[in-house]
Amino acid sequence: MTDHDQVPRRLVTCDAPDVPLRVVLLASATSAHTRRWAGDLAMRGHEVTVCSWHQPEVGPDGWHASSASTGACLPLRLVRAGHWLRHEVRRTQPDVIHVHSLGTHGILSLLLPAHPAVPLVITPWGSELRAADRHAGRALVARLALRRASRVVPTSREVAELVRNRYGVPGPRITVLSWGVPDVLLDAGNDADPRPTRVKYGIPAEATVVLSVRSTSEVYRTHEILAAFTRAARHRPDLFLVLPAGHRPAHAAARRAQQEYLGALRARAQDVSGRVLVIDQPLGQADMFNLMRASDVAISVPQADQRSSSVLEAAAAGCRLLLTDIAPYRELLAEGLMADLLHDPLVSSLADALSHAGPLDAKDRLSNRKLIGQTERGSQKVVELERLYRDVARPRAV
Repeated sequence: MTDHDQVPRRLVTCDAPDVPLRVVLLASATSAHTRRWAGDLAMRGHEVTVCSWHQPEVGPDGWHASSASTGACLPLRLVRAGHWLRHEVRRTQPDVIHVHSLGTHGILSLLLPAHPAVPLVITPWGSELRAADRHAGRALVARLALRRASRVVPTSREVAELVRNRYGVPGPRITVLSWGVPDVLLDAGNDADPRPTRVKYGIPAEATVVLSVRSTSEVYRTHEILAAFTRAARHRPDLFLVLPAGHRPAHAAARRAQQEYLGALRARAQDVSGRVLVIDQPLGQADMFNLMRASDVAISVPQADQRSSSVLEAAAAGCRLLLTDIAPYRELLAEGLMADLLHDPLVSSLADALSHAGPLDAKDRLSNRKLIGQTERGSQKVVELERLYRDVARPRAV
């Protein structure tokens, strides 16, 4: 049968709510954010494939995973990755490709055809755009990838302005979309007993617990957090600091760097022996949220960020928030979040805040929980993401 004899293909428009979408997430399969989006989209009936530079450590749940081949030098691996990625796109025939981050997966997006038949959505990470300020190669990757995007989806207005003003992305192609907080966490109850969680991790029952809610790393200034805590702890015998190691990097070199950073941190923690807990193993989202609900104070002090899901979760958990004075966090305060902003020099301002910090009062705790529940509910965010996909997706033939 010739091409002219084939049965005509039916065009299916992707704006019909009952038509499932085929989505490729070009993103790290080891990332909790990626896995959450993939799972949420799959639960809504969409066919989701995560194409990842790294192999997932845990098998997919309701979605598919594919990873680039390993065992070759970087240039050869990139060549092979281009063939692999184009093959996956032909095989899955997605309605939309969503690129998460402008690092490795931003580079991979450039291996797709220059004028793809499939629209690209890009979620840039604020830390990568800040790194691009100091690295011409990163800036070039960001510029080329963002130029291809049908829609750019940052999580904060500050980053939206950055991609518009610095990278020339037109305003109509930018949509700010927070990652929100999963419904299961918001609906877990407001007054959980902290004692079982404190017993589990060996945290004193009567301590004022200070939790760093970000990964232990230079980016999140964990050494400065420990230095500030050490100062405040001299006058506050009730203070107890918890430092989760957080995400385990996929790159071997990055894992070694993380272990070296943790080693130096443990050595410095000897100054307040018995009052600092470093949690080495990565925590699942539920475990981390339980730790937040067992803590009194939550800290997030990067020099640059977007709208952090960890900060939103800590607010929902009822923690007092100590945050750096940066634009994305000021946005949250402008929307009604109760939090304390810290100025540089960080060690001094954080030590001073910790010297006086205690649990958030009931009224402010309820206010934060109500705000997050109304504006950051995860199920609503995935509906908004689905709507965005349908907006950019083109009719497909079946």
